[in-house]
Amino acid sequence: MRDTMLQRGLREVVNTHMEPGSSPTHRVRTVLEPGHWQAYDPFLLLNEDWFHAGTFADHPHRGFETVTYVLEGRLEHFDNRGGRGSLGAGDAQWMTAGRGVIHNENPDPQHPVHSLQLWVNLPAALKLVEPRYQDLRGSDMPVRRADGAEMRVFSGSSGDARASTSNHVPVTMVDFRLSPEAAVTQDLPAVYNGFFYLLEGSGRFGVAETKAHAGQVV
Repeated sequence: MRDTMLQRGLREVVNTHMEPGSSPTHRVRTVLEPGHWQAYDPFLLLNEDWFHAGTFADHPHRGFETVTYVLEGRLEHFDNRGGRGSLGAGDAQWMTAGRGVIHNENPDPQHPVHSLQLWVNLPAALKLVEPRYQDLRGSDMPVRRADGAEMRVFSGSSGDARASTSNHVPVTMVDFRLSPEAAVTQDLPAVYNGFFYLLEGSGRFGVAETKAHAGQVV
């Protein structure tokens, strides 16, 4: 029997919408809108992006972290500090911009990229930390399995599966893949803000088993 006293309810279920992006080669869904600083802390923004080569040329970041998860395609990246790498479908990157970095994210010319990018705020004392990259290969991430469920852990933990990702701000990032009627519980400290974004299918969430479907964030 589940102990409902320990389960969370949901603050809200939000619909997202596909919109034109920053150029004709870019489409975007804004999943977590900027401006909800206290309600979403430490999350500043989450976008789902579809983009072609040349969309995101050299651009700066400072004072926060970007977490990029490639869903489809291959993403090449390089920066003004000599960093360079490549991410395929199922891979993620945790970039700490800190005191500042100018980088470039560019898909293969023949294969546009479909990705998620989360912005994580850094506390005032860490705004000017040294920039760094952590490329997180999906095939190397720890996996938790339960009946009809597979959870790939990119940061933090799920059950006994724990990622070795280094965090300035504690964040749990898990890719959930559930079969029909499968159920799973994800532990989070009571002081954490948390959300699920549904890419495919539908499910029931929280103590009230609130329904949500693809394109919604809970």
